[in-house]
Parts: sequence; structure tokens; C-alpha cells
Amino acid sequence: MLVQVRRYPTNNSLWNEIADFESEIDRVFGGVLGSEAAVGAKLDRHYSPSISVVENENDALLIAELPGVKKDDIKISVENNVLTLSGSRQRNTLPEKATWLRNEIRTGEFSRSVQLPEGIDVSKVSAELTNGLLRVTLPKAEEVKPREIRIN
Repeated sequence: MLVQVRRYPTNNSLWNEIADFESEIDRVFGGVLGSEAAVGAKLDRHYSPSISVVENENDALLIAELPGVKKDDIKISVENNVLTLSGSRQRNTLPEKATWLRNEIRTGEFSRSVQLPEGIDVSKVSAELTNGLLRVTLPKAEEVKPREIRIN
């Protein structure tokens, strides 16, 4: 199965600043656009979840913050030594006759791609979602693990 790899900057500060600027414009001109457009401006946009990647002698570990995302809504793929994490977070529903006063919870599609370190054994990659944290374990192949050589 072919997977489309989307690459986004690992530092999202510029993208967050642009989204914040757009939200501020929507807030200022909200009367023209309508109240739901003004306060829900950050909703249903493409975003990149925050991640951490650590490595030791046996494996690498990617941890992604995905609160409120169900495991069935997450896709993980590896192609050409690039791990791609994608999926979607559903929009919160409002009770009847309620309106947003403020909503900063990002919803919609997300995607994040990471270049993997050399020598990952792709056939042994595993993932676990617990309390909104996705942990993807990326074991190293035996031939790239450090090993001690005994002298005879």
C-alpha cells in the first residue's frame, strides 16, 4: 500500500503564529462573519501533534500527544525510512442552544512525519495509546546495535 508522506516543520511556531493571527482577525471581524466563525476559527484545520523522539542502544521511541483521539482514528506507516502519523480528532458537539465562548482545542485532520534513525527494524515496530499519549516503539535491527566483542 502506498502512503502519501506529508512533511511539516518540526517546529510549528510559525504555523501556530499564523493560525493565531488568523483567529485574531476572525475575532476582530467576528460580527461580519458570525459568532461561530469567529470563535471556532481554529476548528477543523490541519494540524501537527506535538512529539518527542528518544533513542537508546536498542530502539527509538516516538511519543505523540493525542488527547481525545481514538486509536481507530490514528494511522501509522513507515515508508522510505520515514514514519508518518496521521488521523483526525472529532469536533466537540455543543449542547442544544449553546454557543462557543472560546474553543482552543484543535480538531480535524493531523499529520506528522519523522525521518527515522538508520537501522530500524520496521517489521517489529509497535504502538500503544494510553491516556492521550501515543508511544511508537521502533526497535533497532540487530546488525546496528552496539555489541561487545570478546578477545579470545
